[in-house]
Amino acid sequence: MSWIKIKQKLIKLIPVKFLRDYLSWHYGWFPYNNVSIKANISNIKNLKLDGNVYIKDNVQLRCGRGIHIGENTHIAEFVYMISTNHIYNSGKQIPFDDTSYAYTIDIGKNCWIGARSIINPGVNIEEGAIVAAGSVVTKSVPKCAIVGGNPAKVIGWRDKEIYEQLKVEKKNAKLNDLKTRIWIKINGSKKYMEGNVESNV
Repeated sequence: MSWIKIKQKLIKLIPVKFLRDYLSWHYGWFPYNNVSIKANISNIKNLKLDGNVYIKDNVQLRCGRGIHIGENTHIAEFVYMISTNHIYNSGKQIPFDDTSYAYTIDIGKNCWIGARSIINPGVNIEEGAIVAAGSVVTKSVPKCAIVGGNPAKVIGWRDKEIYEQLKVEKKNAKLNDLKTRIWIKINGSKKYMEGNVESNV
């Protein structure tokens, strides 16, 4: 039996639910990631996180068929991912029948999924991609693409040369580094540094 499974069994013995949930999230299911205990995850055994994954409050992950999230990927508040959907045109009943189709969702490493985005079944988001806040992603996203809208379309690209250089130098955002940061305030065409402030990221 693996150490993670042993920890899961020990955590289940704790009588206080909040403490049990907290320890489950951080030391049981997700020992090398930061997953908010306010995230809602179904079929948790079908969720695979590669490490240094950051999942914020009120994220909904429906992992019926399976969701894989790559290393160093950050997922903002209220993101919704679903790996199954109803069949509505079988001729059996309406608005949909009692069967579903299921496709895995695969998100590569170093991705950033903006707040209130929706990721549909079967979508493959390749490494380094950015999904703008409020997007509805219905098709796969290429490496280093920036997508936005409903349905999401490519609206820009990361600088691939800079991206590859940062990968070589292993300049990954560490989870603890997100507590404070330097914000850049933009006033018209003028940019200036605001200094360290508390972040709610």
